[in-house]
Amino acid sequence: MTLRSDSIEWAIEFLTLHSDGDIFPKVLEHEAIRASADEFRAKVEGKPLTAFLAKSCRRFIVPKDDISYRQATQLHPQDSILLTAIIHQYGTGIEDRRLEPAQVFSYRFAPNLDEGLYSSKTAWNDFWTSACHKSKSASAILYCDIADFYNQIYHHAVENQLIASGFPNQAVKWIVSLLESTTAGVSRGVPIGPHAIHLIAEATLIPIDNSMKSNGLQFLRYADDIVVFCGSSKAAQSALSLMANILDKQQRLMLQRHKTKVFSPADFQMLCAEMIEDRPINKNEDRLLKIIRKYTGGNPYVSISYNDVKPEDWKRFSGKVIRGIIDEYLSKDEVDYIRLRWFYRRLAQVGHPGALDVSVENIERLGPCLANICTYISSIQSIKPEQWVEIGEKLIQLLDVEEIANNEFFRLSILSLFTRNKHMNHFSVLAARFQNSDSYARREILLAARENEAFDWLREHKESYGQMDPWQQMAFIYCATGFPRDERKYFLSRWKYEGPYDETLAKWSKTT
Repeated sequence: MTLRSDSIEWAIEFLTLHSDGDIFPKVLEHEAIRASADEFRAKVEGKPLTAFLAKSCRRFIVPKDDISYRQATQLHPQDSILLTAIIHQYGTGIEDRRLEPAQVFSYRFAPNLDEGLYSSKTAWNDFWTSACHKSKSASAILYCDIADFYNQIYHHAVENQLIASGFPNQAVKWIVSLLESTTAGVSRGVPIGPHAIHLIAEATLIPIDNSMKSNGLQFLRYADDIVVFCGSSKAAQSALSLMANILDKQQRLMLQRHKTKVFSPADFQMLCAEMIEDRPINKNEDRLLKIIRKYTGGNPYVSISYNDVKPEDWKRFSGKVIRGIIDEYLSKDEVDYIRLRWFYRRLAQVGHPGALDVSVENIERLGPCLANICTYISSIQSIKPEQWVEIGEKLIQLLDVEEIANNEFFRLSILSLFTRNKHMNHFSVLAARFQNSDSYARREILLAARENEAFDWLREHKESYGQMDPWQQMAFIYCATGFPRDERKYFLSRWKYEGPYDETLAKWSKTT
């Protein structure tokens, strides 16, 4: 089995545009692979997948809210491309076996470079809107949540469903091998983070969906959230027992006790209202969201240029108004971090600087939103270079805050901002931190050196290249474009590169 040329090219383009997930900063080296797509494709097209062993991933503890965490995984960029290409090429086989989208809402496969791998960006809201409507004709509603779903998926279940979906044997074996590489050989759990993994997780739920339907349950599902509509409270209790039995016998899955509950229609409809994303906390947020929708057409992935926004609309995005919105979220006894993250994503579309100060001041409480805050900061438009210097100073100070200093993901997220904005020119401070930093931080400092044209400083680390981990080595190859041509060629030719990604990156660096 080999990958088609169009799937390889689609995967490269997709990952460059949309990143490899919603959690981590973009892999800057993807731009180099995109520029050398023909070179990379030639090294992969027509080759058996068994020739490409899984490479080193990165795992981080990432906060979900103020007390709970999840383990998120970033695949090596080569594995991200190959996995995305496989799903692009064969994902229809999974989609064709699923129940209709009006019943199973999550991650409906429909690859499009503008939209991503999946069809609907409103699926979460559609799920809860439909559930609310159906609850009006039910007497009791059972709401179920599968406990720790992604971490409990058996690799054998993945294998069976991929085979049933028409994936070639070699593709199945490669995906299972990749999954095992992220779980230290344990045959359970799929990585949280990569876009393509969502469809694989959905595939393992196909037999569970089919069993619920065969047992006559009236249900809707979004990922691991399942809503069952019942004629009475007694019927809901029977449905709960049946659900527990199906999950156990199919894949030894369990329901999450504190989320699984039987609701009356009125209480469930209140829950639906709480779950829908577009529910502004006050009139000011409602006003800002309407302005964003006016310019984006409701597309949550469109970025708005400052020059395209009318002056009277831009003025509505004042720092005072945005601070008031965020302060109101943080004033609640239980902060709705899911909704707050969504608000930061909307702010990133318009790139207004109004949320900057309040975010930095409250960063210790905003940990669960940090990835979204960093994306927002990198999107900021219409401010002067000297203001970026001030922003950089504030970010440097945050690195010494205890909660950030003790969390690798937080440090990575903040340092990544210095790799994409030359105006935050604090490289001398970052350079002083390099020797005492962890490997993840070192990678970001190397990339920041390239952004700040600190190539003489980079030269001093050439001798350490052999001791760097694979992610640092990728960054160093990428940064070597700033060395004089002959020096660059000599240095890059000394090393042997494992796999098409590093080989293509090194060739690009030699000739750029």
